[in-house]
Parts: sequence; C-alpha cells; structure tokens
Amino acid sequence: MFETLIADVLNKVLGDFIEGIRADQLNISVFSGIVELENMAIRSSLFDSMPVPFQLAFGKIGKIKLDIPMTNIMSKPLVIQISDVLVVLRPKGMESWSEDVEVEAFKDSTKSMIKNFELISQ
Repeated sequence: MFETLIADVLNKVLGDFIEGIRADQLNISVFSGIVELENMAIRSSLFDSMPVPFQLAFGKIGKIKLDIPMTNIMSKPLVIQISDVLVVLRPKGMESWSEDVEVEAFKDSTKSMIKNFELISQ
C-alpha cells in the first residue's frame, strides 16, 4: 500500500518525463529514506515540445535512486542518482520542424511545467 502511494506521488512529479511508474518497480526502505526505481521507460514525447530538430525513438533509465533525509528533510538535500540511461534519437523531418514554432512550444511547455510544479509543492 505504501508503495502505491509513493508511486502516485512520483507519477505526479516525474510523469512528464517517465512513463507510468508502478508500485512493483519500487524498492523502498522507509526508515532510511531510500527509494529505488528500476527499468523506467522515458516518455517518447519528451523532446516533442523542445526546440530541437530530433525526437526520441527509444529511452530507458536502468535505475533512479532517491535518498530522502527523513529526519532532517528541511535542512539536508534530497539526493537523486540516475544510472544506466539509454536514449536513441532520430531526426525530425525538416518539413515538420520550424525553429520559431519549436521555441514557442518550448516556452509554453516550460511555463506549464512550472505551474504544475508550484501546484504540487504547495
């Protein structure tokens, strides 16, 4: 049950970057504050709103480790370690890529992400 709650929170925070985090992918040590995620798929739409002339063909993260300072959460930093990342990119067709359109889309998505983060952190 605790894993499901953590998976829901991580989906809200990381959902724009990683595909559906499931409770069975989590390894949690509550008392030490260690949360490990394994074999995570990177969203294929990750680069779609960024002003870049390529798109994600395949992406995978082997392991994400969060070290949450449970006893001193306000005074110690959250440590995130990411390892075994595999990303395969392919070029966007030049007919479908416009720098001006891509830059505006990136600005819009960044503003949206900031608003979502502000809502989550409140």
